[in-house]
Amino acid sequence: MECKEAIYERRSIRHYQDKQIPDEVLVDILEAGTMAPSGMNLQHWHFVMLRSPEKLKECYKLMGEVADRFRPILENRFARNPHIIQETEIFLNELGGAPVCMLAFLSRKEYNGAMPAISGVAAAIQNMLLYAHEIGIGSCWITAPVVSELQRKFEERFAPDKGQFIAMVTFGYPDEAPSAPPRREGKYELM
Repeated sequence: MECKEAIYERRSIRHYQDKQIPDEVLVDILEAGTMAPSGMNLQHWHFVMLRSPEKLKECYKLMGEVADRFRPILENRFARNPHIIQETEIFLNELGGAPVCMLAFLSRKEYNGAMPAISGVAAAIQNMLLYAHEIGIGSCWITAPVVSELQRKFEERFAPDKGQFIAMVTFGYPDEAPSAPPRREGKYELM
């Protein structure tokens, strides 16, 4: 698969097959993330892959709180599309049955909230998403815990002293093939 093909074909997956991802594949995905650029090459990220039933259950519990807090945001954004609200709430509570949930942290406390440092973590996440797609693993990048202001609970529960929680990503073998949403016009210009 060519890079452009991965970029254009990758979609957020919200329904996964009941099939485990081998550890060596998870390590490859993580390694792809660590190859991302970062400001001054600080490599200021820490990733935690939740894959045991016990840890996933703990994550689901926290995501139930996220879904409750996130509902007003969904209702405001999708007032005319109640089916999207319902689908999103189900996904937030069940994470689509994903066998793996990766948590991404900004590991340098002196950079908490600093956009350049957060950008490096985001670049690492994007590397993982594209590589996972290339090898047939679906993913969905989730920021609802941060928007819902519950990131501290994820930090305390899964990675105390590892830094600021930035995002989560579900990984698994896709059980759907969504089409691309339309792209909006006027989002770039050449000068």
